[in-house]
Amino acid sequence: MSGAESADHVSVHLTGCADDDAGVVFGVLEEAFPEGAGPSPTESRPARPGAAAATVWCLVVDARTRRPPRAAGQTLGGAVTVDLFGAADPVRQVKEELAEAFSVEDQGTVPGEHELEARLRLTSRPAG
Repeated sequence: MSGAESADHVSVHLTGCADDDAGVVFGVLEEAFPEGAGPSPTESRPARPGAAAATVWCLVVDARTRRPPRAAGQTLGGAVTVDLFGAADPVRQVKEELAEAFSVEDQGTVPGEHELEARLRLTSRPAG
């Protein structure tokens, strides 16, 4: 599996967002899946001359430790791109938890032989 520890683990990669927004998203997931495999280090890769540095925040969650949904209506400073890697059912569970806290736009899924990759765009839910 590319990134996930076992069939019950989902590797979550965040891009295109501020550090604070990554913290909000990971806070939701850490509350929903309290005994995840733990965070991976933040990756920062050297940028091309004249380009901004890209940062990827990574976290691995263990879907077996899922708690009832609690995190409703979290606020983000901007849109967050999320890539999920893992088996279909654990990925579905992570998507459900994110949908409890944010507006989620599904930007595509790529199935593999034993896992799938899903790309989501998260934004704050509209007030009201």
